[in-house]
Amino acid sequence: MAATMLGWSHARGSDIDFNRDVRPILSDKCYFCHGPDEENQKAGLRLDVRDDAIDAIESGEILDRITSDDEDFLMPPPSSNLSLTDEDKQTIARWIEEGAQYDGHWAFKPLPAKVDVPELDQDEWCRQPIDRFVLQTMREAGMTPAPEAAPLIWLRRVTLDLTGLPPTPSQVERFGKAVSKDTEDAYQTAVAELLASPAFGEHMAVAWLDAARYADSYGYQSDKLNTQWPYRDWVVDAFNKNLPYDDFLTWQLAGDLLDNPTREQRLATAFNRIHRLNNEGGAVFEEWRIENVADRVQTFGTAILGLTLECCRCHDHKYDPIPMKDFYSLSAYFNSIDESGVYDRTEKVPAPSLLLPTEEQQAAFEQAQQELRAAEKRYAEESERAKDRYVTWKEANPSATASLPDLRLALSFDRNYDKTLKSVYHPSQSDRSWTSMPDLVSVDDITIPRLNPELAADRLEEPGGDNALPRLALSLDGERGITTSGIEPLDRWTPFSLVITLRETKRVAERSLIAHHTRGTDCGYNGWDLTLVDGYLESRMYRVWPGNAIGVRTKERIPVDQWLQISATYDGSSKAAGLQLFLNGEPLETTVLRDKIKKSANVKVDHGGEFVVGQRFRARGLAGGLIDDVRLYTRALTENELRYLATGAPLPVSEATYISAIDEPARTAWDALNEARHAYVMAEEVMNEVPIMHEMEEPRPAHLLARGQYDAPKNEQTRVERAVLSSLPVGFPEDARNDRLGLARWVTDPAHPLTGRVAVNRFWGNFFTDPLVHTPENFGLQGDLPTHPELLDWLARDFINSGWDVKRLCRNIVLSSTYRQSSAVTTQKIAADPTNRLLSRGPAHRLAAEQIRDIALASSELINLTRGGPPVSPYQPGGDLWRESNGMSPPYQQSVGKALYRRSLYSVWKRTSPLPNMLTFDATTREVCSVKRSRTNTPLQALVLLNDVQFVEAARALAEQVLPTSDETARIDDAFLRLTGRHPDQRELEILVNQLTSEREYFANNRDAAVDFIKIGESQPDTDLDPVELAATTAVCQTILNLDATIWKR
Repeated sequence: MAATMLGWSHARGSDIDFNRDVRPILSDKCYFCHGPDEENQKAGLRLDVRDDAIDAIESGEILDRITSDDEDFLMPPPSSNLSLTDEDKQTIARWIEEGAQYDGHWAFKPLPAKVDVPELDQDEWCRQPIDRFVLQTMREAGMTPAPEAAPLIWLRRVTLDLTGLPPTPSQVERFGKAVSKDTEDAYQTAVAELLASPAFGEHMAVAWLDAARYADSYGYQSDKLNTQWPYRDWVVDAFNKNLPYDDFLTWQLAGDLLDNPTREQRLATAFNRIHRLNNEGGAVFEEWRIENVADRVQTFGTAILGLTLECCRCHDHKYDPIPMKDFYSLSAYFNSIDESGVYDRTEKVPAPSLLLPTEEQQAAFEQAQQELRAAEKRYAEESERAKDRYVTWKEANPSATASLPDLRLALSFDRNYDKTLKSVYHPSQSDRSWTSMPDLVSVDDITIPRLNPELAADRLEEPGGDNALPRLALSLDGERGITTSGIEPLDRWTPFSLVITLRETKRVAERSLIAHHTRGTDCGYNGWDLTLVDGYLESRMYRVWPGNAIGVRTKERIPVDQWLQISATYDGSSKAAGLQLFLNGEPLETTVLRDKIKKSANVKVDHGGEFVVGQRFRARGLAGGLIDDVRLYTRALTENELRYLATGAPLPVSEATYISAIDEPARTAWDALNEARHAYVMAEEVMNEVPIMHEMEEPRPAHLLARGQYDAPKNEQTRVERAVLSSLPVGFPEDARNDRLGLARWVTDPAHPLTGRVAVNRFWGNFFTDPLVHTPENFGLQGDLPTHPELLDWLARDFINSGWDVKRLCRNIVLSSTYRQSSAVTTQKIAADPTNRLLSRGPAHRLAAEQIRDIALASSELINLTRGGPPVSPYQPGGDLWRESNGMSPPYQQSVGKALYRRSLYSVWKRTSPLPNMLTFDATTREVCSVKRSRTNTPLQALVLLNDVQFVEAARALAEQVLPTSDETARIDDAFLRLTGRHPDQRELEILVNQLTSEREYFANNRDAAVDFIKIGESQPDTDLDPVELAATTAVCQTILNLDATIWKR
């Protein structure tokens, strides 16, 4: 085993190194039962800490155990299905003999302030410090570098690695001329041009979007499409602008907490919100909120620290020295945003969110804002003038009493009013059950507050009805309720008053009294509601509760088991102060629950909104309660008017009543104000919206959760300032705030042992077949050792010292002699270094899914290089895979025109149904953070390249590009060069010429097949070309597209 550690290898007979030789054995075979997880430790023995293990070591028990023939005494026990090899036993024996010295895990050791570059003899091969580290390791293993790759091979390699695209014919020609004049200058100029290309950011973004688990849908069972693409565009721009990597991380972790954050910095925090979300109707909000927080911690650990933090969500880490409490200390930093944990099936975006208007939308919004301010000013001025008119009116009408205009709805349950009542709804039934009479009970209690007799005409009584019938009230069971139709939505700009007579027979945790909402399920609940929560009244208007809402709660509980008249008013201001609550006509003191709302509180869906009395999803209506009269007015009634409704006492016309109900100029100005408010909201409504991080004013308590379960909180777990991940040697900076911004400063501290190493390792893996640490997701004890530990440390320190300059790091790598080696192999090198861990040759591996598709599009000149914007929907196999795999999904709507040929980065990424051709080439679903893709080679991949519409069409378009050349050999050479970056050798050319002859003969005898073949795809074939020749050349281009020379980087 040790001999395969390469950079860590040691000659037989040299001292045992704990990290290199012993820890991997103990971690694999012993730590599960004798490691850092205290609850799982057997026999009280811990082998990962010397002080805890020394007695067992010095007594000889460890050696006795691992060498025993007694299965009841042997360690590891046979029941564990683990065993030590003879070499393992000899290594442990030698380690003990040499003193059983322990050492800290390499990745947790401080990053050296300075890493010395090796001094080597005969170092002419070295162009960069990188090369010295690599050459030293090769020499120690008795290896030598491979020859330098041919210039065109390097050009294709570097162009694919920096832009994800193949070099264009003009790039190839220009580079060839430059190399003939000055090779080094040509290489440096080519790299500078590639780094400056917008395609650089697009390509570099792909790997980060895997890590950030970016997708265009929410995942889980519904997997509804989202609007999170601006975050993807931000990542692209960040790489193109060469945003320093420490800022790149800081903005994503805590951009909202920076001083006066820009829109761009706030958008970056979507990194922590683009995880999966559930919208199941019965989802428990807190359960899924906790899942969201756990996902953020896991992603933080994997993407930034290279640690498997998810392993200590339910218990102490089995292998790494990370206790469970550290997981929940970290979770406390991601726990304090005003989110519900779910989303719904409307177009709402989970709160908190950021509006991202276009320039035109911003201009329209600012115009609407100005008009709103003007309307507010006009109404204020008209109200002042109305006060003078009131004095005159009052003198002329000294004994006048008020009526109550603006009544929109009145429900009295003393009669059968089936023309007004829409339905009685019971959730156990698949359809709403229509009824002529809800459950009514006789009410003999004469203390029921009654509406003023003067308003009897407004009561919904049948003409000629017998008014002597008993007084009735609606009896509620929590599940069934009354819904009405034809009521305009209660929204941010619509003032209203709701008056209800009710009797709560017992205290309940949370029960809905009245609501106007878009959907009845919890995840879709939005609009306005009046709710009882443990005896407290709440009036809430929200698009998404709690983060995009206004709401108030009474300071005192209302009396139980008494008939009460409850009134709720709203003035249309979009402010919590505009929500007021009254008990029997008297105002109630309230506290503000939320006071920030964006966009409309009602989202249109196919079945419209409803006004509901006494019912809410999952039996959360007023169970056991009684409701009598319900009235809805289209303005905010004054205190005098509400007192009149409650007591029936005479209602003199107050100044406030006169202004709101009688004075026509004031009412006209009021109507104009409401229209301006409506226009303001609609100007917001069209803006794109993205979920982001926004810290709550007071951090939400976080708890250590038993087994990670949301409903099993144990002790409260706070943010552990200056002790995050206690196993690491660096704490919070002394002046750092104890919030996400402080956490960001901690991970970007130049002394942090992980961040720099993890970053450069992942960037290195973008250019070579493997990163220096072959487990980029795990720098812990179960991860691989680095093949070149000193090089890794030098790269990390140099990266940090450069100001975290990503483009500089990339430039140094691709201009190094290490990178410029030929990937051609010899028998000797295959035997000595089969996987190229020594870096004794250039990189060679199959390209990523996006690169393969983009090569086809670019080589054929079909590619559309438009940058940014919403995702596009390229070809899919026959049928609608979205609908066929998930009946709740929207139908797949294929893009048209040039949108079909956008770069793969911009293709729609649906988590439960990614594009099949992407999955076939090992793209991730992006359901969770992923920092390393698999690389498989299967027959399915060849079938995709031969049959997928995108690739067939690209082959035909490529054929159209080369056909103008009269010489068929030159055509094949041109197509081969476009796809592979080199000219074919004689054997390759001979095979392809023979294929062209064969294909031409076939299609000449099957002309209809040729015509059908070249019609594949949305783009139209060139009608000036002979269909037989075009079809034959297309088939040859397909063959070239299928070659390893095309889909592999060499």
